[in-house]
Amino acid sequence: MRNVATLTKRELIAYFLSPIAYIILTVFLVLIGYLFFEFLSFSRRADMSQILGFMGFISIFILPLLTMRLFADEFDTGTIETLMTAPVTTLEVVLSKYLASLLFLLVLILPTLLYAAILFAFGKPDAGPILAGYLGLFLLGAFYLAVGLVASACVRAQIAAAVISIVLLLLLYILGYIIRPDAVDPLSKALRYISFSQHFFGAFTKGIVDTRDVLYFVTNSLFCVFLTTVIVTVRRWR
Repeated sequence: MRNVATLTKRELIAYFLSPIAYIILTVFLVLIGYLFFEFLSFSRRADMSQILGFMGFISIFILPLLTMRLFADEFDTGTIETLMTAPVTTLEVVLSKYLASLLFLLVLILPTLLYAAILFAFGKPDAGPILAGYLGLFLLGAFYLAVGLVASACVRAQIAAAVISIVLLLLLYILGYIIRPDAVDPLSKALRYISFSQHFFGAFTKGIVDTRDVLYFVTNSLFCVFLTTVIVTVRRWR
């Protein structure tokens, strides 16, 4: 655990030494702030479901920019060999990079709680859907980051890693909407389950916390971490 903590700290510092982190923070928070007040003035309701849903969607394009460098840059520059010769395991390296990205995700999300505070200051929103929405948003973001981690471990070019992540996430997103909701055949049900759309946009943003949806994000994120560990191990010995 000491190795993981040390490496996580190093990765987190690397984020804040990169201008891309500040660009992402600024663009995300300004965009969400603008849309929050637009949605509020349009709907006239103390409700965050729309803005939480939009944060979940726009993160498809933002979070892969955080993960694209995690392994692609290491393999491209050859620093992966230096890192792996240190007394750490591949799993520890993967976990530290993933944990650092999760911490940055919190840095990205936490300032938006200000908008929830504004709703409570000037209205009477239901706290349940807001809390459920933020829980879902974090789980969704964790899944996006895990997918990005896999993509970054597969290629040397950072841009390629980002594009692969975005394409995969968009496919998983669209999959939930091209399958008819009333279709009951096994294939349609399986494809609907694979898509994260129904698990987040169809549940958490509506204030529904179902253990099946939580397990979907947790198990798939952990699987991606495991898959990344396997990929990095194989690439090291090629």
